[in-house]
Amino acid sequence: MKITPELIRKYLNNSCSEEEREAVDAWYQSFDQGPDPLRLMNEGEQDNLQRSLYSRFKDYLANQNTSGNRHPLLGNRFATLFFAFASVAALMLFFFKVGFNNQSSPAVAANDSRVQIAFRNAGNSIYKKVLPDNSTVWLSPNSTLTYPEKFSGQYRNVILTGEAFFEVTKDKKHPFIISSSTITTKVWGTSFRVRAFKNLPAEVAVMSGKVSVNPNNRKEEVMLLPNQKVTLAGNKHLVKDVSSDIKNEMRIWKKVSLSFNDVQLSQVFSALNKNFNIRIYSSEPKLNSLVFTGDFTDQSLPAILDMIKESVNANYAIEGGKAFVFETNNTL
Repeated sequence: MKITPELIRKYLNNSCSEEEREAVDAWYQSFDQGPDPLRLMNEGEQDNLQRSLYSRFKDYLANQNTSGNRHPLLGNRFATLFFAFASVAALMLFFFKVGFNNQSSPAVAANDSRVQIAFRNAGNSIYKKVLPDNSTVWLSPNSTLTYPEKFSGQYRNVILTGEAFFEVTKDKKHPFIISSSTITTKVWGTSFRVRAFKNLPAEVAVMSGKVSVNPNNRKEEVMLLPNQKVTLAGNKHLVKDVSSDIKNEMRIWKKVSLSFNDVQLSQVFSALNKNFNIRIYSSEPKLNSLVFTGDFTDQSLPAILDMIKESVNANYAIEGGKAFVFETNNTL
């Protein structure tokens, strides 16, 4: 049976036959053996599929715990296949219960119902993610954010590997904490960037509000105000920087208000280049000549680029960390 987006939608709506359900189950067990129909589905439908499969996974685990029988879907390939589902969007999303021993052979803690979501940006553009508390995270390429399906308890805890810009919803009773391999950042409500790549010095830079940063292996804390940065030098000491270069370094995250009415996209790029002092361009004449109308009020550059790419059916890639290159999205 051929797997199509229509069949997957029937699967999600519980309106498919038993034969069709078995075909979808067999498909996701051998995900790497054929072309991927998910690329024709939108992001919301892909996310619903992932959640549906995860729900069935939990049911299988419950049956396994009560009956003692191992379901054939719970082999070592399950976790690997789970990572594959979102690769069609150049982003991998997988779900795991607290208590997993490792990714390839999951073991769920029987009394722990908390669900963690690990979201990896495997693409070449900055990706926007809204958390359960309505905080916004802009995740850079090659970065992973792990967060709970629902925040509970005294703290709002997330884990970052890589780089992300955070716009945290204010909640004085529940501090927002970002953990990485070498530093911990604590905030209540503010906007700031965290860099925490493996084998590179970790750093935190603040756009607004106030944050505290401490290394994981020392009783040391540094408070940061807007346009201040701290770097963990040699994985030992925090070095604070208040130079004017920080404001320039964080320039893509400043908020601007711009309006365009029936202008070519190349002119939009030129205006953005001027406002953010960065290079944004396309080598495609057809894309550059598109007529564009848009109103951007109090928006950062990544937010503006996100809206542009959705409007003109295009995508962009970060080139050498210094330029944003747009090209037509021919896969949609």
